[in-house]
Amino acid sequence: MKKLFILSILFSLFLLSCEKDPEPEPEPIRAYCSFFHFVPELGSVIWEVDEVEVPDAKEYAEHFLGSIILESAAENISFTVKQSGNKEVLASHLFQLEQDKFYNIIVCGTTGNHSIFIKEIETSRPSSGMVKFQTFHAANGQSSIDIYMGGNTADKQVVTDLEVFSFSDSFEAQNFDARAVILVSAHSEEFNQDSVIITSAYNENISSGASYLTVLAPFTFDPESDLTFWLYDQPHD
Repeated sequence: MKKLFILSILFSLFLLSCEKDPEPEPEPIRAYCSFFHFVPELGSVIWEVDEVEVPDAKEYAEHFLGSIILESAAENISFTVKQSGNKEVLASHLFQLEQDKFYNIIVCGTTGNHSIFIKEIETSRPSSGMVKFQTFHAANGQSSIDIYMGGNTADKQVVTDLEVFSFSDSFEAQNFDARAVILVSAHSEEFNQDSVIITSAYNENISSGASYLTVLAPFTFDPESDLTFWLYDQPHD
């Protein structure tokens, strides 16, 4: 109903403009969202925002951006994810968005038990020579994880004991460390080479001063496919 209400106001203003100069329109109040689908066994899903369907089904691991018009500086918005075939509801979540803020919204879970996870994006620019990251652990069946950048010593550990289906806090790493090597391992008190899940070396796409979301998840929607450390650009000031 909110979308129809907005359209009706714009249409009324258009009619009035035929009679006199239009009044300046107020700037819309917006929040900004990045959407991700990591549901196992589903190649694509359909998103709804406040019961308005997002055009086109979205593929597994596909990233798309959206701005949402709010009616006030803070508003509860409903997010729903459906199967792209029979449109069965997989998950739904009501969350308060705030004006001019950015959010990551991820749907994932186990077969038959899906959830939507939302986290505000920290948009401050990283320090000079640094790269900002936030990680989401979407690898069902894996225990909590540790992440190292630039080596395997304690000073290179950037995330510790991140549980499945959770976000890390934002963190910064030296550009040359992140580009050299990223190690994802099962959590342990000290680094154990036998616990390494993924080694990502020579990460040429990582740039100094940039911000990224990384996601540990299968390479395809087949839950048995190899795990991948997905990398997505994030906004920053």
